[in-house]
Amino acid sequence: MQHRNKGLVWTWLLTKRLYKKWTFLLLLALIPALVLGYGLVDKGDAGVLTIALSCQDWEDEAAAEMVNSLQSGSQLIRFQVYPTEDAAEDAVKSAQADAAWIFLEGTRERLEAFAHGFSNRDAFIRVVEREESVSTILAREKLSAAAYTQVGEALYVRYLRENVPALEGVSQEEFLEYFRQVNLNGQLFTFASHGRDTNSREASYLTAPVRGLLAVVVVLAGLAGAMYYQQDKAVGTFARVPENRGFLLEMGSQLLILANVLGAAQLALVLTGDARGFWPETGAFVVFLFACLGFSMLLGTLLPRRNAMAVALPVIAVAMLAVCPVFFDLGFLRRFQLLFPPTYFLRGLYQPQYLLWGLVYGSVTLLSAFVLGKIPGNRRI
Repeated sequence: MQHRNKGLVWTWLLTKRLYKKWTFLLLLALIPALVLGYGLVDKGDAGVLTIALSCQDWEDEAAAEMVNSLQSGSQLIRFQVYPTEDAAEDAVKSAQADAAWIFLEGTRERLEAFAHGFSNRDAFIRVVEREESVSTILAREKLSAAAYTQVGEALYVRYLRENVPALEGVSQEEFLEYFRQVNLNGQLFTFASHGRDTNSREASYLTAPVRGLLAVVVVLAGLAGAMYYQQDKAVGTFARVPENRGFLLEMGSQLLILANVLGAAQLALVLTGDARGFWPETGAFVVFLFACLGFSMLLGTLLPRRNAMAVALPVIAVAMLAVCPVFFDLGFLRRFQLLFPPTYFLRGLYQPQYLLWGLVYGSVTLLSAFVLGKIPGNRRI
């Protein structure tokens, strides 16, 4: 009972000291600011590429359908419809658009000719660009997807004409009417993550990195905790604490910091709708907390001076953003990803083995910090 009371007293005192530090309060404020900022940008005009759309013949159903399909696509590309091809070209010339896609007269006939194997037929669209870039090249994949439906209709009609003689008297309009009555609005593929309903709302490409960015912020908070302890050590705040309790004291102080920041991060994920089920999130929460604790303790031991930690902190932040699967997941960096705690948090929800590896990671880093702390010159108190 006495030991428990002492633990509660220490927890209260360390927490009280923590909330007196303006830098820690600023760090906590960064979390909702990050989520709010992404939410505001996501609701705004977030297109990174503008494509002007126009048709030489608006009566062509295939061209009109593709224009409508492109307009209802993702937020990554903004499509702007212009009444004439000259207006679309002028938009490119005046830098109002990055490119113009102009559907040529006879689009349906051209696509049907392509479906029937006449690959030497003229193209169905004219592309006008200020300059070719990676973005404009990738944008053409959206165009291919829109054209696929039209080509699919032509292939469907061709197959029935050639393989079902009993339907010889059926007109093409009747074929297409039946084709469009089939439920084509469903998805060929459905994606679901562990603990998340497949019908839950889709996150946009802008809010997708929020979980990874919050994970990086939590790790930085752990490193800030190591700096706080180094500062307290330099001024002799815990001079009366027995030397053999120094490791436990540092671990407890950093654990409080991580728990507060990670709790705020989890709340932010709930507010963005990116939280998974309770148990998957809880498991990832505990493992990530343990991995961050080991990482910050080890870095605090390897860089015992506050100035050295301050210099290393932005370097580590950039390394985590580049290596960990926050924005991109590059296969050749997989081994380097295991060096940083966010990997176990971001992958653990989908690949449970990473939760086990995260526990191993936390154990190894904590043990290493403890052993290195016993070396003369690295003593904490």
